[in-house]
Amino acid sequence: EGRAAEVHAVNMDFFFDDDQQLQRAVAARDVRTRSLDADSEVQLTTSGELNVDFIAQGERSLLKEMRASSRPVITLAAPKSKAGDAKAANKRLTADDVRLFWRATGRDLERAEAIGTAELVVEPVQQTAQADWQTLQAPRFDCEFFDSNNLARVFIATGGAKAIIEPIQPSEKRATRTLTSQKMLASFVRETQDVERLDAQGDAKFNERDRNGQSTNASYTAADAVVRLRDGDPVVWDARARMKAVEIDSDTRGKISYGRGRTSTTYYSQEQTGGATPFAKVKSPVFIVSNNSEFRHEEGIGIYTGGARAWQDDNFIKADKITLRGETKRMEGEGNVESALYQARRKDPNGARTVVPVFAAANRMFYSDVERLLHYEGNVDIKQGIERITGEVADVYLLKDSYEVERTVASRNVVLTQPGKRGTGDWAQYTAADETMVMTGSPARVEDVAQGATESRRLTVFLRENRVVSDGGSSDTQQSTGRVRSTHRIRKQ
Repeated sequence: EGRAAEVHAVNMDFFFDDDQQLQRAVAARDVRTRSLDADSEVQLTTSGELNVDFIAQGERSLLKEMRASSRPVITLAAPKSKAGDAKAANKRLTADDVRLFWRATGRDLERAEAIGTAELVVEPVQQTAQADWQTLQAPRFDCEFFDSNNLARVFIATGGAKAIIEPIQPSEKRATRTLTSQKMLASFVRETQDVERLDAQGDAKFNERDRNGQSTNASYTAADAVVRLRDGDPVVWDARARMKAVEIDSDTRGKISYGRGRTSTTYYSQEQTGGATPFAKVKSPVFIVSNNSEFRHEEGIGIYTGGARAWQDDNFIKADKITLRGETKRMEGEGNVESALYQARRKDPNGARTVVPVFAAANRMFYSDVERLLHYEGNVDIKQGIERITGEVADVYLLKDSYEVERTVASRNVVLTQPGKRGTGDWAQYTAADETMVMTGSPARVEDVAQGATESRRLTVFLRENRVVSDGGSSDTQQSTGRVRSTHRIRKQ
């Protein structure tokens, strides 16, 4: 069957049993040993002492165990059968003390122990631009091998473990990633011997530049470069925001974090949303909750789905889906939108100017900070004070330096209601400065319980003066003479 290993050293002592079969060997000074006739070659070097135990089997002495001290170095070469594979990897193991155990055949490694400041370095054979060096550190490793050819199956790191994934060619998109935990399992692909996954157990923490993650347990899979945070209220954060969820997956390649189940996101300030949210306090935090979330770190995009709600103080938006786009300073809401995002300044019955919140509902909406525009679409319903405006589309323009309405433009089946008054038209514009509503239609119509009805192609409703003026205009931008029809109610004396 051939030899299982060979040992070289300056000094070697051999010990035999009563049957004169080799029982033990001790090698000292410049010790070098390597396996023979295996797909993955194992080498061990140490400046200290190497003890080799054998077990008798018939007339032969089979390799059983090796023990080395003085920080030996063990090299586990990539499989010879996969030398041309881009994923093939070599491994180098170092520790204060190492023990290697062979299978009953004496030919293949079964397990290994590395004790005292242990370190495993995994190096790709082909060091391409997309390849990584991977280093695992812990006080102790317990290593298990596949059934033949000295192929590593799993390294179990205990006592506080740390994995460092370092790109061979760092770039803006590829940086060092670090994973720590109380215990960590490094599993290897049998064919190529590269890392398949890392399983971090107990107080798991992840870091890449300013991106961080924390949970009770975590796993990293090399194929997709995704860190999966599980158990113990997983959380991820960067310089902009912090996100919690039942489960979080962080794609380190695409720089995207996915949250599932009761997600809660906190932007440290309205500024950190990139100006995407229409909230007044620039330095105050913005909160978002939803069933699921997706945060694209590099693009500054946050996508929140399933009962999504974003708020700051008393201002809020609710929707089936909310999207924040930091680079374009835009927010989008889709499905069952409800919001209280801006205010209206109005004159009360005593003549004093007061500010009231405005509540809006629609099928969908978007906010553009660049245009200072809130756009609502589909079953629009806006309530401000005692006024209510409904229609299919509404554009709300905000004042430049505040979140108060400057004007609101509504179109398609527009209805204005006030106590005792109802106006209808195809198009309408509310102007906050003079608190008027210009309505156009074919015709536009205002009904007043006390004063009767007025119809015209263009009507101006003075919301605080209880009067309606018709200029007969043919559109929202032109004025001309036109037919006006008024119906007055006669009060009984």
